[in-house]
Amino acid sequence: MGNLVKEHCLDCTHLSIQQDGEEYTIGDPVLGEFIRVPEVAADVVRGFDGEKAIEEVKESVEAKYGEEVDVLDFAETLLEMGLILKINGVVLNEEVDREVNPRLQKAGSILFSKPLMVFYTLSAVAAVFLIASSPSLFPSFRDAFLFESVGLSAILILFTISAATIIHEFAHVLAANRLGVKTKVQLNLRMIFLVAETDMSGLWSRANKERYTPYLAGMAWDGVMILACLLIQLFVPIAFIVSFAQMVTFFLLFGVISQFVIFLRTDMYFVLINWVNTSALHEHSLVLLQKVFLRKRQDEWQRLAPHEKKHAKWFSMLYMFGGAVATFLFVYFQILPSLYGLQQAFENMTQHTFTNLYFWDGILVIVALLIQVAAWLIGLRTARNERQANQAVSA
Repeated sequence: MGNLVKEHCLDCTHLSIQQDGEEYTIGDPVLGEFIRVPEVAADVVRGFDGEKAIEEVKESVEAKYGEEVDVLDFAETLLEMGLILKINGVVLNEEVDREVNPRLQKAGSILFSKPLMVFYTLSAVAAVFLIASSPSLFPSFRDAFLFESVGLSAILILFTISAATIIHEFAHVLAANRLGVKTKVQLNLRMIFLVAETDMSGLWSRANKERYTPYLAGMAWDGVMILACLLIQLFVPIAFIVSFAQMVTFFLLFGVISQFVIFLRTDMYFVLINWVNTSALHEHSLVLLQKVFLRKRQDEWQRLAPHEKKHAKWFSMLYMFGGAVATFLFVYFQILPSLYGLQQAFENMTQHTFTNLYFWDGILVIVALLIQVAAWLIGLRTARNERQANQAVSA
């Protein structure tokens, strides 16, 4: 369409507008593109109804605020971000699918109804109570190895982690689709941790209080599964089933505890930023730390709003504590099981020939490790692409 001119009629009726404190969050819930703007910009977007020209919107807004507003420049920004639906009735980005899956939406409405959310909450409380009252239920890293065969144990671990991750992320997908928000699941890295994450950026189109359920959905299902595993350990007399429940508990607890290392931008991080009403707590804290320790990004820090600075100051203090917790999680739940498995695999491969089943048992461990490395590299690629995209936007 070329550059915009004041005679163009813009249609931005597909954009959501949510008030967040003194500012407004405006964006496209399908594309996941959102910006924080003052009230005057929100009024400009409301004026882009597909019928009024840019000049008419400008006159209307300036009459309301009694000052000059560069509506054309703001419209250009919206165009660059892909946030304009139509120009003079011509649809842009016709290939964008804006409909959520109706089956996912219906399933989400059932599985994340208020009665079931109460059930999920009570399950989590019950699980915490059982572990607190019976510390022996807290799993050891040796519980991760169910069989004498370390290779079979490694394969089972891989499938168990994958299944638990799929269930966790599917909970996020259902809870978000329940609100009409499209999602995307991908592998990514948080520091050195490989994570699966569900892109729910479209939640910024919903009211603040509606976002909590999708953010907590994965942990809600984790809590139910942990409680089920604990009850199996207490009441089921079959040794193999109890051992399997201990193994599943080990990995589920690792996942839940990891969510509280909020500086890794976990589920609890998004709950927190929603609660304190800030859009970039992690990024603003990094700006502060670089300003203090590296003498960089001074101007960027000065441009932040006072309430953003206040939150960044206390959140940056969590990095030291969070680093210690992350180290414990990494060592206890990942390094120790991996070293134990590799030690057993090395002994099997060096003490037996390739005609012996124990040799191939060790090979299974290596195969499982290579699959995890491949997944880690996929996460690394995603993290690198995100970093490059952020650098391009800020350039």
